[in-house]
Amino acid sequence: MRRSRPVTWALPATDTDEGILWLGWLIRLRWVAIVAQLLTVSVSFRLLDRPGLTLPILGAVMAGLAIVNGLASSSKRRPKPYPQSALLAHLGLDVVALTAFFVVAGGAENPFTALYLIHVAMGSLMLPARYAVALTGLVLACFTLIVFVHLPLHLDRHLLAEHTLTRGGQLISFGITVVSLTGFVTGLTRSLRTHKEQLLTARERTARVDRLRAVGTLAAGAAHELNTPLGTIGLRIRRVGRRHADADTAGDLGVIRNQLDRCKTVVDQLLVGAGDPSASEFERRPLELLVREAIGLWRKGSSIDAEVTDTSDGLSIEVPRIAFGQALINLLENAREAQEEAGASEPIVVRIAREGTSGIVEVRDRGVGLPEDATHVGDPFFTTKDTGTGLGVFVARAVADGAGGGLSYSERLDGPGTIARWWFPELQRRGP
Repeated sequence: MRRSRPVTWALPATDTDEGILWLGWLIRLRWVAIVAQLLTVSVSFRLLDRPGLTLPILGAVMAGLAIVNGLASSSKRRPKPYPQSALLAHLGLDVVALTAFFVVAGGAENPFTALYLIHVAMGSLMLPARYAVALTGLVLACFTLIVFVHLPLHLDRHLLAEHTLTRGGQLISFGITVVSLTGFVTGLTRSLRTHKEQLLTARERTARVDRLRAVGTLAAGAAHELNTPLGTIGLRIRRVGRRHADADTAGDLGVIRNQLDRCKTVVDQLLVGAGDPSASEFERRPLELLVREAIGLWRKGSSIDAEVTDTSDGLSIEVPRIAFGQALINLLENAREAQEEAGASEPIVVRIAREGTSGIVEVRDRGVGLPEDATHVGDPFFTTKDTGTGLGVFVARAVADGAGGGLSYSERLDGPGTIARWWFPELQRRGP
């Protein structure tokens, strides 16, 4: 049997502040620098003939960087934009700390001075031009300082020759610089690519909402126009009922009146929210109650029953109740029509469940499966049926999007049919 790839719509979490993205990389690289300096200090303790103040100063620098990094990590969790001036301050602090390291460790003759280049490269990528120039000026000033102001290294020449230490330091410095720059640039490129994809997804969702609102405006206009003729039909039905009191006419008028009431209900639902679920008032309700309420309304006009299983354990969500109910009825109607097309009469399975922190509603049918162009399912006015507008799935997706959830379609693995999977985030219980 043909299997189609699942069709999924959901809004991923996005981080629209690039400053937070840069800060995350600064924090990671600073921890790497602290670990590298710890290793350097441990080696220096054995190689230095007269350590003097070198090791205490290096220890104080590392402790200060660790404290700053901890504070930066806590500020990264706050949901607010991170200014570029703060990024400049972080990079400047790292340059000053590196300079303090070189002042007590041989100055410009220290083979690790190439590490300055990492900060210049990071500043060029992260900061606007004026800040990048300022950081470069700071690096040049600090390098000039360590050329003239530094403490010489008193190496224990009984352990290793000085030129061996210098060459080894140069090799390690070059390796650290190359690996750091490569890891930073490749990781940053990957993060920016993900960030761009998230922005594109958010823009697509905004476009969908705009299209839905346009459709809602059209639906609201149509609903207002329909109210007048529906009212006229109701008056005529009552007048005909008074003139013709026989049983056959009364029975026919009763059927007409029921269908008229159904039309009025649909018109009222169009007017509440104008086809835009985000315009309706959100209500906190148990997921099971919302689903059973919608199924109860759907059963009145359906020739196929629905079999409900619930393992949601009282999970509550916050959605526009009327829009949720209408959207679920649309999904059930799609399932019913698919089963009728396939000649299946068994009940539609509706599964309500809790998965992690999400509430799940699955509508499982025994229809003909997903169409070949399944990726277009959910687009407004796209439909594979002879009748219909294609707005049912579109509205269902919009309801889930508005609540922070999503909608996916896939084919059943236990035979023919389709699974419409709707999910919503759990509404956290409020404290007393």
